[in-house]
Amino acid sequence: MGNTENVSAGSKGYAYFADIGTTAPLDIVSPWPAGWGDAGIITDEGLTEALAQEQVTHMGWGIPGPIRREPKDRTTTFKLTLTETTAMALSLYYSVPIKDMDTVGDGDDIGVAFDDPETASTVSIALGMDVIDSQTGRLFRYIVPRAEVSDRDNIQDNADNLHQYGLTFTAMVPVTGGSPVRRMISKVPIPT
Repeated sequence: MGNTENVSAGSKGYAYFADIGTTAPLDIVSPWPAGWGDAGIITDEGLTEALAQEQVTHMGWGIPGPIRREPKDRTTTFKLTLTETTAMALSLYYSVPIKDMDTVGDGDDIGVAFDDPETASTVSIALGMDVIDSQTGRLFRYIVPRAEVSDRDNIQDNADNLHQYGLTFTAMVPVTGGSPVRRMISKVPIPT
């Protein structure tokens, strides 16, 4: 018999950015430690996770079907749309490191200025995400030690749309090796 307590909805969530190598939470209940910055308000579309796994199929000589399949590669992506214009959002969307931005103006009007890079560059960050089911209290926590922006949505500036930054992050293998994604999900007992 099914159990509706096992049905989840990501009714709210948060994303966090950090420099690569920043210590991440070791469990699902600890707060995000120093060095992790809140990504700000994410659109109500929430988080989209995608897994793409490619397989190599081996055929036998004179045999009408596959005799073996081998995994070739697996890519995990996470898509978020940021609504707040921050230095980090601009850095990720335009592939400009924050250290290459200049300060313009002062007081309440202080801002940033930067030139588009002459050649394509990659800004790598650590990415953390918490997806929360408000009814069951289930928490999905994702930690990506090294993420790179692999796709960007168009920005539409008009009265019907927010100026927002749709970013797809690809989970990369950390420089020191290991898993590209650590997942923690609460309220899921392992069967005995």
